[in-house]
Amino acid sequence: MFLLLILAIGFYLYQTGELQRILSKFQSNESIHISDARRVIDLRYAAGKISTEEYSKIKDLL
Repeated sequence: MFLLLILAIGFYLYQTGELQRILSKFQSNESIHISDARRVIDLRYAAGKISTEEYSKIKDLL
């Protein structure tokens, strides 16, 4: 019975478009974390804390 209720709520959210908005919030958080990581790497490279080789390897990973 509980599973049926969850499915009904999920279907309602899908039909109204709210499900897409909820999922996009979770996906946008990931991109914020990645952009923050890139910014930190750029700052560390500019300060001379990491070498050019390390910088390029890390950038390729992201």
